[in-house]
Amino acid sequence: MAETLARNSVTRNIVYKTLGTVVEKALKFAIVPLITHTLGPRVWGQYSYAVTVTALAVQMTDLGLGLFMAREIARHDAPPAKLIGQILTLKGILAIGYLVVIAGLTWWHFADPLAGKGALPRPHAGALAFTIGLVGLAGLATSAVEAIWQVFRGVQRLELEARSSGMFAGMQLIAVFAAVTLAARLWPNGSDLSLTMVTIGCGLSIAGIAGAAHALWLMQKVVTPEYGWSRDAMGRFVGEALPLGVAIVASLVYFKVDVVMLRAMRGDEEVGWYSTAYKALEYASIVPAILMAATFPALSQTVVNDPLRAWQMHKRTLLALIAAGCIGTAALALFSKQIIYIQVLGAPGFEPSIAMERMLAPSVLLTLVNYLETHMLVALGLVGEQMAFTLVLVVVNVGANWYLVPRYGGIGAAVATALTELVLLGFCGPLVWREMHRRMRARPA
Repeated sequence: MAETLARNSVTRNIVYKTLGTVVEKALKFAIVPLITHTLGPRVWGQYSYAVTVTALAVQMTDLGLGLFMAREIARHDAPPAKLIGQILTLKGILAIGYLVVIAGLTWWHFADPLAGKGALPRPHAGALAFTIGLVGLAGLATSAVEAIWQVFRGVQRLELEARSSGMFAGMQLIAVFAAVTLAARLWPNGSDLSLTMVTIGCGLSIAGIAGAAHALWLMQKVVTPEYGWSRDAMGRFVGEALPLGVAIVASLVYFKVDVVMLRAMRGDEEVGWYSTAYKALEYASIVPAILMAATFPALSQTVVNDPLRAWQMHKRTLLALIAAGCIGTAALALFSKQIIYIQVLGAPGFEPSIAMERMLAPSVLLTLVNYLETHMLVALGLVGEQMAFTLVLVVVNVGANWYLVPRYGGIGAAVATALTELVLLGFCGPLVWREMHRRMRARPA
């Protein structure tokens, strides 16, 4: 009976997560072409850079707390209001440090020497700085929303996450559309794309605050957190969540550092082309995100009390991801021209993105499989091993980009991405296999 209930819970969660993600991603899919078509390759490259540096910085507000919270909630019969409140309190404290970092990044980029280089129109340095500040605020709001989503996942109420994600994406689309419309009136015919970029950043920050308020309201339907602080919570954070946080930050570094290196070595246009091609890889992550949001709570429970069932669940999920990855890889390799055309709404100047997307195609399969395997390490509690190896992967990725980007630009960055994913799979796959079989052997018949 328990196994049937668990299976039904996973199925229900997959349905809710799929519906919510389809709505969310469909709305967000409309945002990117709108921005790329409006800004063009060069200013889109600056905008992508701003999003990247703030995405790297915003991880200091999480440091593994989200996944840790989802795992711990899943292991309780009722939502632990005290634990949830303590984690959210800690996130609030970390957010203060993040705002200081964003202020520093904003100040630093007022004197950005790269902003005035290249062909006309030359983006204003101050525009990039303001965009970083505004996108940084939007990133903080998104971090708060995603923390609340982890609560919904832990209690397996993914219908609430679906409502929140759909509303959030809708707010973002409305905000970007309003920003683009306003900018077209203020600076007709793209007379100042830099300030258009700032206007978009402002719209997204407003949408982020509204989305966080809506998610917080929905959370009250599940639990009222008991905000506070304790030495025990801090001890658990340092011992259990922080190693996971370091691994997450390191993994994001080797995913995102190529944009920073591309801009420094090849300029804003190269970043714009590569970021456009890379979007397809981000869209492909929808599939494992759906499956893991639905199955991670069940995996976190069964790896402890029923390793055999956890292994069977892992194998089924792995086969589904391999199939989806093969389809995604083939699609990017065969239809890269059409995909890029759709992503930029036919805007000229993005032709180099096509070759970069073809080079990213193998990474689809690798990324989907690694998404599962890294989550399995969290469920198994092997965060120390994961942290150590992700630090090694940072060195691998930075080294590969350092060698390839100056010579091949975005194509080199795409090769570095695939190489890093391959090395990650070579670590995660055998480790998960060994640990799961050790637990199954240790489990009494």
